[in-house]
Amino acid sequence: MTALLERTAWWFDVVSDSLQQTFLAAGSAIALGAECLVDALVHDRKLLVCGNGGSAANAQAFVSLMLNRYQRERPALPALLLTPDLASFSAIVGEYSFADVYARSVRAFGKPGDVLLCLSATGQASNVLQAIEAAHDRAMPVLAITGYDGGDIIRMLHEGDISVHAPLHQHALVHASHLTILHCLAHLIDEQLFGVDDA
Repeated sequence: MTALLERTAWWFDVVSDSLQQTFLAAGSAIALGAECLVDALVHDRKLLVCGNGGSAANAQAFVSLMLNRYQRERPALPALLLTPDLASFSAIVGEYSFADVYARSVRAFGKPGDVLLCLSATGQASNVLQAIEAAHDRAMPVLAITGYDGGDIIRMLHEGDISVHAPLHQHALVHASHLTILHCLAHLIDEQLFGVDDA
């Protein structure tokens, strides 16, 4: 039990250090990202959100915070999780490719001024890369949240897009930092749209 407690304490220290590293590297970008999302929402635009695996889980968590609430009571905010239903997913993968799964949704639902919020631990997910290309075709700004070295995602962003890069090199730490970033974005969105909640 003592050994497990020591390892537990060690892990919490590792996560805490990784969050601090992420803030130092990306704090300003997170603030810019919040500003971008708030601007879209204020102008009756919507947020399209995607990711794979653990990033898909984080994307789903963020969308639930927008559609339901973060902490306070407030109206639902328009955010759409791009993960398609099983029938659509299998049809797109079978007739086109896995890389097209999110891009087709962006082209179907995205409008100029909507924001694509995409998450990728490595920055190399082919379907996220295609979604970014589709967003650019739709005149949508992109908020990309990545880890490791940012991969091809960072390299394909345009001027006006925002890169929030967690400079971490372990999937678990990247996903933990990304979830914290998303909670921070939800917090900042609420404060900007509905005022500071001292409670």
